[in-house]
Amino acid sequence: MGRLLLAFALVALVLAAPARGAAPDYFPLTAGTEWVYRTSVGQDLVVRASGATQVGGMSCLILESLVNGAVTQRECYRREGGTLYVHVRIYPGGDVMLTPPQPMLVLPPTMGRGWSWNGTAGLTPARVTIQWAKMEQVITAAGTFAAAQLYLEGVVGEERVRSWRWFAPGVGMVREDSIASSDGGSVRIVADLREFRPPRR
Repeated sequence: MGRLLLAFALVALVLAAPARGAAPDYFPLTAGTEWVYRTSVGQDLVVRASGATQVGGMSCLILESLVNGAVTQRECYRREGGTLYVHVRIYPGGDVMLTPPQPMLVLPPTMGRGWSWNGTAGLTPARVTIQWAKMEQVITAAGTFAAAQLYLEGVVGEERVRSWRWFAPGVGMVREDSIASSDGGSVRIVADLREFRPPRR
């Protein structure tokens, strides 16, 4: 379970709040929106947008991850133009600050466009490179989507993570395929969208 949470933390299921009149959002953030993912480890992962709040004196957008009904992680995001930054990840055992804030998503998707981040996750040195790779059809239990594939490769301390994520306009992330590896071996986790629940009006 620890590696599952680490993989999702590094991969960071990301959100972006759409501006009025903007192009379709590739991960809409409206309080009450939920995504249910079927994972290869036999447990569903529920991701929930819970709206804006204050964390450490900073206004941010909160994304919660739940396994078996329990919140395993909360993330604090800030949007600046088309770039979404993550500032802190909050776990039951404590908070992990990202210094400087990590750019997790640059919108709109432009194939071949990439960016990188070097900093610390808590006290641990970390670096990440991310790139929009290609457009393709993705079939999930929730439907078939024309999605933009994002490739992420990162290192946190002694652990390396590679991840492929697919984002569909108006829905958000519809699939994630991640591999976390270290001297102790590697683990692969696949998550497919099973259900997308827009907020109730």
